[in-house]
Amino acid sequence: MAAVAAACLWAGLPARAAMEDDGRSLEAAPDATVVTSDKLTFDYLKKFALFEGRVLVNDPRLQLSADRLTIVFTEAGGAQTIKAEGKVLLTQGDKKARSDVATYDVESGKIVLAGGPPQMMQGRNILEGEVITFWRDEQRLECKPKARLVVYSEDFGDADSYFKR
Repeated sequence: MAAVAAACLWAGLPARAAMEDDGRSLEAAPDATVVTSDKLTFDYLKKFALFEGRVLVNDPRLQLSADRLTIVFTEAGGAQTIKAEGKVLLTQGDKKARSDVATYDVESGKIVLAGGPPQMMQGRNILEGEVITFWRDEQRLECKPKARLVVYSEDFGDADSYFKR
């Protein structure tokens, strides 16, 4: 656990989970990001953290599960890229995304889903293609090639009202 705390502190992640002297886990603050896995390898010199086996990320904004998660740090110690691999599932409210690989570039806010093929779902609506790219702060996405969107009109209310003048 000390390695997780060191990795998170060094990376500038807001995780605050810690262990008491008797080994009991302290509760993380509600705004903390908590990463758990079967194994953590942290290399201060090479500037990366590798979480392996049953990786779970609980963040106030989203949840992620995967087989493996790699965080590459900048020279300043912040997260540069985050890559999740193997049965990746992202959940945010009623939205879900799944793929074999999800890569997040922290500076640009760009998230790339690939393999599986990737899918994004909201309610019963499904978007899939070979690669889905979305930009966290811009509320836009790109899906290519072989983009396929399945939309259920009842999820949009009265769709006819959008086309009336």
